[in-house]
Amino acid sequence: MKHPQFKLRPLATLFVLMPLTGVTLAQETAPADDLAIENITVTAQRTAQSIQSTPVSMTALTASDVERMQIDNAKDLSQVAPNVNIRGITGGSAGIAPYIRGGGVTDGANITSENEVGIYIDNIYQPRSAASFIEMLDIERVEVLRGPQGTLYGRNSSAGALKFISRAPDELFRFKNEAGIGRWNEKYDKLIVSGGLNESGTLRGGFSGMYRDRDGGRQYAETLQKEVGAEEFKGFQGDLYYVGDDFSARLKAFYTDFESDGMYASAVDMSSMDKPSDKWEYSSGSLDRVVSPKESFTRDEQSGVSLSLEKELSADLIITSITSWNTLEDDWGVGFSGGVEYPFFGEGYIELYGRDAYSDQDSYTQEIQLQGNAFDGFMSFVGGLYYFHEEGDQHIESSIYLADSYTDFTIDTDSYAAFGQASLHVSDDVSVIVGGRYTKENKSLDASLSGEAVVSDDDFSKFTPKLGVEYQVNKNLFMFASYTVGFKAGGYNGLASTSEALGTAFQMQEVSAYEFGVKSDLLDNRLRLNVATFFNDYTNLQQQSVTAEGAFITENYDAEHKGIEADMRVRLTSNLSLWANGVYQDSEYTDTAATGGESTGALLGNQMTNVFKFQYATGLDYMADIGPGTFAIGANVNRKADIFSTSDNAEIGHIPALTLVDAYASYAVDRWKLTLAGKNLTDEKYWYTGFGFDVVQPRFMADPMTWRLSLSYEM
Repeated sequence: MKHPQFKLRPLATLFVLMPLTGVTLAQETAPADDLAIENITVTAQRTAQSIQSTPVSMTALTASDVERMQIDNAKDLSQVAPNVNIRGITGGSAGIAPYIRGGGVTDGANITSENEVGIYIDNIYQPRSAASFIEMLDIERVEVLRGPQGTLYGRNSSAGALKFISRAPDELFRFKNEAGIGRWNEKYDKLIVSGGLNESGTLRGGFSGMYRDRDGGRQYAETLQKEVGAEEFKGFQGDLYYVGDDFSARLKAFYTDFESDGMYASAVDMSSMDKPSDKWEYSSGSLDRVVSPKESFTRDEQSGVSLSLEKELSADLIITSITSWNTLEDDWGVGFSGGVEYPFFGEGYIELYGRDAYSDQDSYTQEIQLQGNAFDGFMSFVGGLYYFHEEGDQHIESSIYLADSYTDFTIDTDSYAAFGQASLHVSDDVSVIVGGRYTKENKSLDASLSGEAVVSDDDFSKFTPKLGVEYQVNKNLFMFASYTVGFKAGGYNGLASTSEALGTAFQMQEVSAYEFGVKSDLLDNRLRLNVATFFNDYTNLQQQSVTAEGAFITENYDAEHKGIEADMRVRLTSNLSLWANGVYQDSEYTDTAATGGESTGALLGNQMTNVFKFQYATGLDYMADIGPGTFAIGANVNRKADIFSTSDNAEIGHIPALTLVDAYASYAVDRWKLTLAGKNLTDEKYWYTGFGFDVVQPRFMADPMTWRLSLSYEM
């Protein structure tokens, strides 16, 4: 077993004086005579706890945080949560690739891909990144959990979890409508309504929905002679909630429909490839101008139903059932080369790597959970059983170097788990945590690659333990330490170019995570400082790279990742709050294992993907009564060191250090509020990933500056 070895440099030492593990970036404004930072209640350990006494590294955002900071999509969390990098994928514009502490996804646009970051909406696992729309939800809270969640959470949450919790309807009537405009002729309207449905208030209902539309303008396609980046989104969720004396039931149904003209790659000019990656030139002359003649597109339609039942068996025992069903149609088309100059005669560009994909996926989950207290309060526990089933089909049409090919996938996954975690309260201040999860997965693949049938059936199983200790030193100081194992099943490389590579499953990966954290509230609870150090020891980490010939391969590597994270918040006056967070870390691929043949070992010594040496963010929020209403203003700045978006650490995927600035201003009178918000206000032109082989050298542009002006009414 390897043990953490930290070499803290001066910058890292400074971070100890800053903050981390579980700080809310903003709370409801405190009364003028009360400057204490309010705690929020979170459910990181599947039970309600104060964020400052939860032994998990996390960031939590309230509904007002989400609204004020204009967190419209999961990608926006990268700007405010430490050691989180959530970027787009390359197969269409709907999906996301979330990375927490370096753990993420290999090929997010294929149905064979699976994430290391679990995405949960109201405790329901979302298997596909395209399922991560939160725009239409009535958000109560967002929780970002860092580190393996291998004991209590569904599946494949070995790097962390993103939890979106929607507001359950209560007996009070609530209404809110927000309408706005934005860049590229954006128009949107969001409606939320909820309240009691019977006289006693035990039966409640809610509805939230949104429509959004914008024109092209994100990039200009020169060959097609049009602006691209147009999007249309519509979605809703219906909610029926019954609350009795010792029984509750919540039935939800949702639908989303997203269409856009897709992602467009920016082709690198081959003559500039001897320059540093941030100085490379583009065939079109700039990152936001593209030359591919291929029309890109994205179409995603999703619907689902869930039922949560909770029964209080006694004063110390609660049983919960969570059932869900989801279906997703995900279609996209992209020209990955970005356009290559016509090689024979005449002028113009051709697409040398075009791909269209069409998929249908269904998933079902069932969880039975028991939680409570035993032995006169000496032990509190959570345990249960979990089942996940997914089946899907995907048809891919490719044109690579003008040669057409077709690939068909059918996947079937069954995952079974038994889990439990107990806290033994050995004294009033000290508790010992013991937990574990046994997971067994079966995966089957029935595919056709270049007309050749590929059939495979594989089983993976793993026991993942957790050991920890927590110490409530006093009411303002909490300390914890933990050892946790995370697990991700093996699988199939959906981008493989040969039937042998496709049919040979890569190995399951494991991470042994060591962590120590301190959470504190100082200066009469006006200053919050949280710090955590971590060491992740990976075995058989699944990593994908592309060869010089254009073959995508997946190999298993051992790796080490260590760092220190910090999070701070201070309330200077009743009107002014400041916050800051940061991370200093290091990572490296240390060993390799063969998968379906000899491993290339090409990644040894490389930096892990999406792991920056350092990152820090800071922001402020100010409120003041002016005239008949309240004026609020805020801004945040996020600085990230350079990263590699691909495991080969090639210059095409090297993303230089970056600083992004967001800000907002609002004025509220009675029930009305006018808000102006902007993201990436310095209009940085940057890319979030790139890969290359031969003359195919594309990069994919991140969002430039955007703004929104909205007017809302709430009652």
